[in-house]
Amino acid sequence: MYYQVTDFYDPIGQKEISSKCPDCGSQNCLELHFYQKRIETPFSKKVSKKVTGVLVCRNTETEISPVLWTNEIENYFNTEKSKLKLHSTGLKFNKWFYFILIVPTLLILGGIGYSMWEHNTYMNQSASIENSAVGDKVMVMQTFLEKNSTKSYGNTWYQIIGIDSDTIFLKQHADFSNEDGFDFDLEDKNFTGETIKASLPRFKERSVMGFDYTDMKFSGYITDIQKKE
Repeated sequence: MYYQVTDFYDPIGQKEISSKCPDCGSQNCLELHFYQKRIETPFSKKVSKKVTGVLVCRNTETEISPVLWTNEIENYFNTEKSKLKLHSTGLKFNKWFYFILIVPTLLILGGIGYSMWEHNTYMNQSASIENSAVGDKVMVMQTFLEKNSTKSYGNTWYQIIGIDSDTIFLKQHADFSNEDGFDFDLEDKNFTGETIKASLPRFKERSVMGFDYTDMKFSGYITDIQKKE
């Protein structure tokens, strides 16, 4: 990333001196102007302790190069510079710096927080599925198979109507949809579909599968559970 760094020199004082001008040779025509360095970027401002000086001749209205300064002028400059009251020095960051710093951090923390929440939700949901009981209802993402190939898919709900050893009996909801956010009415009276027999151990692993794997009409994955009140 590229950005501009700009140096500024802020005036902090001036002093008339009686030294002879190296340019025009006159007395009492020189002025020393003092400047404090400030560095700005799009994200920060730094005020330096560095002080520079400019020597101006009022007669010729020109700036005298430092290479022409006499020792007397140099002494004036150093003496007066030590008396100056400087602007507060240090580094300050502006709102763009904090925006660039904070926003990605918040996004990262938000992503981590959401991932943790999602993981905890999944784990709690899985624990509820493992401890399913008669009367509980599960949402199943169901894939219909034909000759071991996917024929169609969608979502529906099943109600647990019986558990026997390693077998679980499920009653299908009357509705089946492949639309996201479809509103299923989970009243008991709406579970009027087919009754299926599935593997309880696989059910506890979120899978709705029959025992005859070579002749299965569908496979399903449990995505949600509603416990019986």
